[in-house]
Amino acid sequence: MFLTMDMWQIAMSQARAGEQEQISQAEFEAFYLRTARTLHGYLCRISRDPATADEVLQEAYLRMISSPEMDELQRKAYLYKTATNILRDRWRKQKRDQEWSDLSNLSEEVQQNPSLAVDMNTVFEKLNAQERAILWLAHVEELSHREIAAVLNVKEKSVRVMLFRAREKAKDLLQQSGFRGSHE
Repeated sequence: MFLTMDMWQIAMSQARAGEQEQISQAEFEAFYLRTARTLHGYLCRISRDPATADEVLQEAYLRMISSPEMDELQRKAYLYKTATNILRDRWRKQKRDQEWSDLSNLSEEVQQNPSLAVDMNTVFEKLNAQERAILWLAHVEELSHREIAAVLNVKEKSVRVMLFRAREKAKDLLQQSGFRGSHE
């Protein structure tokens, strides 16, 4: 999961070929330590593959190193947006290479027995990538609608509708699996 400092040095030598250094190694290391774990968690959840998450994480940080100077919040938003776009590009390439149905095999069906614990991972996997991303960004990362819009490259007003629909779909999946919330 972790970006090696050798990669930082490689990225910096590439960045120097075209521009001056934008971030020092110490600044990068500190920023990386503050953000890598949560970004990796986001990517694992969205991609459903830790190996893919590792690769996308590294590529996003490499791109960030050679990006224009930014403050901490802009840098974090840039990382999430870049990582999301890298992941989308990977999916598009895979879709061209093979049938979409091969890529969207879902795990086993959620158990219908209400006496069994609901497997949230299985329910979450039944959501599409955009629904998983928006729920994760809103409820785990606690991003605002504006920040989510920037990460997912959609209009801010669309986020509210997309989030509502993703919540409703997740709720329906939970109900189908036998879960009955405390509000019923």
